[in-house]
Amino acid sequence: MNRPLLFTLALCCTLVACKDGSHGHGHEGESGHGHEHGQAHAATGEEERPDVSVTVYQDGLELFMEYPALVVGQPSPLVAHFTDARDPDGFKVVTKGKVTATLRHADGAEERFVADKLLRDGIFKPVVQPTKPGEATLTLQLEGEQVAGTVEVGKVTVYPTVAAAVAAAPPEEEGGATVSFLKEQQWKTQYVTTPAETRVLQGGVRANGELKPVAGQSAELAAPVAGRVVLGGPVPHLGQVVRKGEVLVRLAPTVVERGTDLATVEMDAARARAELGLAEREVKRAEEMFAAKAIPEKQLDSARVARDVAAARVSAVERQLALYRNTQSGGVGGAGGAAFELRSPLDGVVSFAEVTPGAVVEAGTRLVSVVNVSRLWLEAKVYEADAPRVERSPGAAFTVAGFEREFTVDEKTGRRVAVGSVVDRATRTVPVLFELPNPDGALKPGMFAKVMLYTGQTVQALAVPESAVVDDNGKPTVFVMEGGESFFKRVIKPGVRSGGWVEVLEGVGEGERVVSRGAYEIKLSTATGAIPEHGHQH
Repeated sequence: MNRPLLFTLALCCTLVACKDGSHGHGHEGESGHGHEHGQAHAATGEEERPDVSVTVYQDGLELFMEYPALVVGQPSPLVAHFTDARDPDGFKVVTKGKVTATLRHADGAEERFVADKLLRDGIFKPVVQPTKPGEATLTLQLEGEQVAGTVEVGKVTVYPTVAAAVAAAPPEEEGGATVSFLKEQQWKTQYVTTPAETRVLQGGVRANGELKPVAGQSAELAAPVAGRVVLGGPVPHLGQVVRKGEVLVRLAPTVVERGTDLATVEMDAARARAELGLAEREVKRAEEMFAAKAIPEKQLDSARVARDVAAARVSAVERQLALYRNTQSGGVGGAGGAAFELRSPLDGVVSFAEVTPGAVVEAGTRLVSVVNVSRLWLEAKVYEADAPRVERSPGAAFTVAGFEREFTVDEKTGRRVAVGSVVDRATRTVPVLFELPNPDGALKPGMFAKVMLYTGQTVQALAVPESAVVDDNGKPTVFVMEGGESFFKRVIKPGVRSGGWVEVLEGVGEGERVVSRGAYEIKLSTATGAIPEHGHQH
């Protein structure tokens, strides 16, 4: 069990929200010691009991509780706000369960007080009425389907009289006023608090970057000749998964060599066939003469080469003849090879497709682009002053728009490909390339990234989540929780940033809880009035 972080304010309405004698929740019947409580005591001449406020984090729960000081024989309603604090992405209000408050006295005797249902979402109100004075330990146990746990509030004092409780209350501190951000507001937004703690951070250099296809894993298919797009299979479309060697486009040429007509091509074909026949007879004659040792082997080889050349010319002329006839008729000759087939040179997905069956395109027109996105390159542009620090960078962390999580690339998940050797004259930056896996295809080539390149150096320092730091008039600021519903604004001096955490050189003490999610909402809630600075900077 983790040791709870406990805040206790045994003050008489010191919260700003309690200045008028109430808790500021506006929920009828919750407090038990608001205006009506004060008026009743005023009517009888009795003093009003001081209020106690505690905030405890324990057993996956956050308990914020307000109650009048414990006095023998006097009912003390515990206004207990329970929050399910297990999810680091957002605390949740408790909506089911019952609470048992146990008062354990120094002699071992126990008194139990049960609230078997919620007063409203998140709020239970067990009423404690002690029977003996002295030191005691207060524990609240939450039971329920949503979440269960035990919170040790700690030592409390049960006073013999109201006057004794008033006399023991510490004086109100000057300059400690805070502005409330009530639990009801917290529960309606994404809200989390995190303690400032010592962590090992990797030193790094910030840079802008871009995701790109791995070299050799993208290709463009362009029309090799002017031609007409013909049907022969599915029309390629954006996002289509393709395999290496798959036919994506068939293109029937629309022109042949200048100055030719069908008769000329047919005559060339007849001449080529005749020359092939002559060459074949010459080979036969040479073989007979060589067998009779009438000619050297070199002469036989020459005859065979002449035959092969003649055969190749026949094949070429016949293909030209078939192509010409196809162009004239508007058909596609399959066996004759009258259409050019554009095949995918790699496995991947279609990232561009401009293919319309029947359309006539010019030579060089881009028709289809294919990219393999299973692995990507991250190109970070590092300013020349920081380039020496990342020469041997072991990895990087980066964020891209549209994703809340941070991505990392290191020796386990990828590799550093290269560090540029030349500074770009225009941007004064040096490119650093990392290769990383992208198995689900979530990252897209062309995305811009905010990159933190690790330098290989580590530092052990006090840190808070980077999401806790907000910009307040140009100053890095965090909101430190004083109590469950009250906060101080602190300007901090940030240091190293690594893995979603930022080093705090000044402004926050170890163990203090900062608002790591919801800080912006608190800032907005104070737009009409600033939260006062804490008087005790750490």
